[in-house]
Amino acid sequence: MNTSKTKDVLKYLQNNKQGLTSMDAINMFGATRLAAIIHNLNKDYDIDSVKEKVPTRYKMKDGKPRLANITRYILAAYNG
Repeated sequence: MNTSKTKDVLKYLQNNKQGLTSMDAINMFGATRLAAIIHNLNKDYDIDSVKEKVPTRYKMKDGKPRLANITRYILAAYNG
């Protein structure tokens, strides 16, 4: 854990059981490579990757929102 972004992400995961998405990490820490940070943290911590579908700002022809696949990273201690 050399970088401050890695330390920031770890501290956030330890204090927030809802986990962290890539967009959260960009907005909060300026961390654009969350998957790489999680990969490094996984050497010492058990972090789960939870896939989610979220609506985008775009609509399909029938008016329903388009969905995007994202990953939420949760410290395993919080993920029962």
